[in-house]
Amino acid sequence: MLSRGGIRGASVHEAFESLGRFVVRRPIAIIVFWLALCGTLFLLISPLFVVAQQNPPDILPKDSPILAAGDHMKNAFKEADGGNVAVVVLSSDTKLTPADEDVYRKLVTALRADTDSVKSTQDFVAIPELREAMTSKDQKAWTLPISLAGTMGSGPGQAAYREALDTVDKVTEGSSLKVNVVGASATFDDLNKLGEHDQTIIEVSTVVTIFTILVIVYRNLVAMLMPLFTIGVSMGVAQQVVAGLGELGLPIGPQTIVLMTGMMMGAGTDYAVFLFSRYQECLRRGMSSDDAVVYSLATIGEVIAGSAATVALTFMGLSFATLGVFLTVGPSLSVTIVIAVLAAMTFLPALIVLAGRRGWVKPRKDLTGRFWRTSAVRIVRRPKSYLTASLVVLLALAGCATLVKYNYDDRKNIPEDAPSNQGYNALTEHFPVSTTMQQFIQIYAPNVDLRSPKALADLEQMASRISQVPGIDMVRGITRPNGEMLQEAKSTYQAGEVGGKLADASGLIATNDQNLTLLANGAHQLADVNNQIRLQLLGSMGSIREVFSGLIQVKEAMGDDVTFDDLSKQAAILANMRSVGDSLGNSLDTVTSAYDSSRSMLVVLNGSMACNIDPACVSSRAELQRRVDGYNPADITYLKALSAGLKETKGTDRLDDTIRKVGSNLERAFTGLQQLGIENEDDLDQKLGELRQNANKLADSSKQLADGVQLLVDQTRNIGGGLDQASGFLLAMKRDASDPAMSGFYIPPQVLTQKEFKKAAQLFVSDDGHTVRYLVQTALNPFGAEAMDQVDLILKAAESARPNTSLSDAQITMVGFSAFNNDIRNHYDSDLTYIIIMTLVVVFLILVALLRAIVAPIYLVLSVVLSFVSAMGIGVVFFQFILGQDIYWSVSGMAFLVLVAVGADYNLLLISRIRDEAKYGVRSAVIKTVGATGGVITSAGLIFAASMLALTVSSLATVVQLGFVIGVGLLLDTFIVRTITVPAVAVLMGDRNWWPSKTPRQIIDEKRRKARADARAAAAEAYEDEGPTGPIFPRASSDADDPEADGDDGYAVAVQTASRITAAWRDED
Repeated sequence: MLSRGGIRGASVHEAFESLGRFVVRRPIAIIVFWLALCGTLFLLISPLFVVAQQNPPDILPKDSPILAAGDHMKNAFKEADGGNVAVVVLSSDTKLTPADEDVYRKLVTALRADTDSVKSTQDFVAIPELREAMTSKDQKAWTLPISLAGTMGSGPGQAAYREALDTVDKVTEGSSLKVNVVGASATFDDLNKLGEHDQTIIEVSTVVTIFTILVIVYRNLVAMLMPLFTIGVSMGVAQQVVAGLGELGLPIGPQTIVLMTGMMMGAGTDYAVFLFSRYQECLRRGMSSDDAVVYSLATIGEVIAGSAATVALTFMGLSFATLGVFLTVGPSLSVTIVIAVLAAMTFLPALIVLAGRRGWVKPRKDLTGRFWRTSAVRIVRRPKSYLTASLVVLLALAGCATLVKYNYDDRKNIPEDAPSNQGYNALTEHFPVSTTMQQFIQIYAPNVDLRSPKALADLEQMASRISQVPGIDMVRGITRPNGEMLQEAKSTYQAGEVGGKLADASGLIATNDQNLTLLANGAHQLADVNNQIRLQLLGSMGSIREVFSGLIQVKEAMGDDVTFDDLSKQAAILANMRSVGDSLGNSLDTVTSAYDSSRSMLVVLNGSMACNIDPACVSSRAELQRRVDGYNPADITYLKALSAGLKETKGTDRLDDTIRKVGSNLERAFTGLQQLGIENEDDLDQKLGELRQNANKLADSSKQLADGVQLLVDQTRNIGGGLDQASGFLLAMKRDASDPAMSGFYIPPQVLTQKEFKKAAQLFVSDDGHTVRYLVQTALNPFGAEAMDQVDLILKAAESARPNTSLSDAQITMVGFSAFNNDIRNHYDSDLTYIIIMTLVVVFLILVALLRAIVAPIYLVLSVVLSFVSAMGIGVVFFQFILGQDIYWSVSGMAFLVLVAVGADYNLLLISRIRDEAKYGVRSAVIKTVGATGGVITSAGLIFAASMLALTVSSLATVVQLGFVIGVGLLLDTFIVRTITVPAVAVLMGDRNWWPSKTPRQIIDEKRRKARADARAAAAEAYEDEGPTGPIFPRASSDADDPEADGDDGYAVAVQTASRITAAWRDED
């Protein structure tokens, strides 16, 4: 038995040795401290489950592209915050009735009244247009989306959900409707309830399983209870410390609490087993209980601390991950491991001190040592065979891991009979899944107005490419509101619009046919009257000639000096002259006015396209042209001069002057008027009356003609407007749609102002015109990985439509359920890469630091990676091939983290013991180490595996799969990797395990050579002092007494090695 002084001198781990002495001196104080700490934390801090509900983790980081895109769409379209939304599904086995609608309306009213919990509702009560969208095609279900207060998953958000759920239950109670609620809040509420329910079951099953294993291993009630008591106290402290961190802002999820329980049970028990096994080993060697406690902490403390540091640092590295499932679990589990190791190295030793002094924990006979030594000898004899066999098994299982399929459907994470899953089933029974899980592709162009015809054409080109992606059911947007190209943008529609304009013009002409006829009749009457006027004027010329002949006779009879005033007998002649002049002047004015009007009308008709295509108008225009051509300006000029001369004749005028003034005109007009038939005053009056009547007819006909022409002008203008619009339509199409990208697609500017277009624009185009979205409806299951893969294809198709268009600088993003899951997967892939690299680097560096070697850490790290991949292979076989369940997406990352970190613990325990025993060679070290630690590692592995497999009683599929994979991985690590693969590799590597450091044998040889040199020096000095009678080379110590001595010759070394192997076999010291 070693004395404390001997322990002090032999131990190189002074810190742990000092800790051991402190525990031995103050066991009660340490126990009281831990119990007081646990009680105080429970008094000061709310329970962990309460804190977890108040501060849940975010699923994605706040700067995630999908969240940024969602926020942009919400702001661009001025939509309510969709962060906490639930959908009420009201369904019936038969078609919905008016009574059912009354229940719906009452529910809407009640929810709107609950302003504290409900922010808004989308219902067909306030917006009747939503009735069709919110009613199933079978007329058996309605949906009622609710926007709730708070954030989904947060304390206020979940409280708002529960309040709204209570309102729904109260209003619908007693009705014939089936009521379900779906949404993230409903799922999260189920997760919380299931997690709280599972927590107790998991803890009880874990304790029972661990207790059973400890009974088998220690066969001592006190020895069994001390680790469980230590775990219970450390679990309470850890949970409250994490709860305190949660109150300071650390997010905590249900999965975190479950994993904390499993890790505390597993790691805490492992550390207890490591320490207690070394303690019992020391007792078997004859040490006292207190010395055994000190020596155990001094020797195994470094291994336990290194193991805990490996796991804790690895978990803490998760703080730099992006997904909430890793980001929040890391710090919590790191705190759990730190508290577990502190309790295992202080609280448990204090319990051991008290129990050991009373003899309550005496070691039982080792029942497994012979088995493990036999196994070790076989491995040492045939390392290659055992290594090959183990690798064949592990690699075969690892090959199955390549067939893994991940599940991102949260519905499959909870039981089928969970309320939220029942709600989803009710929803999908009446509504297509893809319509309930909408997704949008969003185009944002800060420098382009996307409402222009060219931008809309580019958008339609993009939408067309997206619609051709495999698995796309429909693409709806501003250019295709109903899933097909906008009707107004089709060339057939536009041709119809042109034809319509032309048809309107033709119809307008046909409608006004009577007006054109009226115009033609008026033109004919005008022509006839003009002809009669001309004949009458010509006939009047003879009478005027006779008048002037009479004047000439008067002049000849009475002389030149006779005036008309003097000729009272000839007064009638003078009156007739003036009357004829007046009548003639009026008639000539009428003829001139009619000619001017007819000529103006001909100008209008000659320029009218409508008249060209109407036969009646063409005939009337020809007749007018003939009449106008018959007008002789010279004759009219002569007649006007005659009229003026007659009207200006005065009583004082000399006859010769008058006659001379008008004579020439009378001569020219005489020939045309001689046939008029005016012989006397009566004839003259008759002719003038006829002339008056004809003048009236001319005025009436001119009025009709004027009215007809005005109407024709007005209608022609309308026709011209329609034809001009059609022409502008085609010219704009030629100008704007000539670009190849717009060929076959063109939205006229006129369409942009239509009511229907504006209504669609409110749904798909932002107010500023810089953001456009398209509803992309997939034919795939939106919860599946295929729909997530489709998101990348959609974005790729959209990006392919950007170059050389108005969208070249636009930002294209996806918003929706499948896009959200795809973003989770992208973050997960990134996090998994980070976790793998970070975990391997941390584990490798810690192993290098503790072993002061490089070779051994390399294959030790590879062994834990192989163990993880093999465990995933078993998980794939069991869940995918046997149960038909895909592996949940977060399982592989967490399983890798735990298996590599915990596997490194067992590696460290095994390889550090081999190094300590390797002073006589690696082969003998392997035999002694496996024989001594085989039972310990097996017990620890079984306990940790049991604590993980206890998670399989959970109601959450994620926890079940995670617990199974980690538990099976630990069993593989315990019974294959740690007991066969690693020992076989260590034997094959030999002293190369410790490169580049010196091997343990080299270190021992140096110590011996130095000891011999010191002994020779001392002997020489003694010879000088004592003379030749003294011993020549007295031995400083006997080889038989020196456990580290071996002979200088090969035979002695062989004998020493054989003795050591025999001692290891017989478990002799």
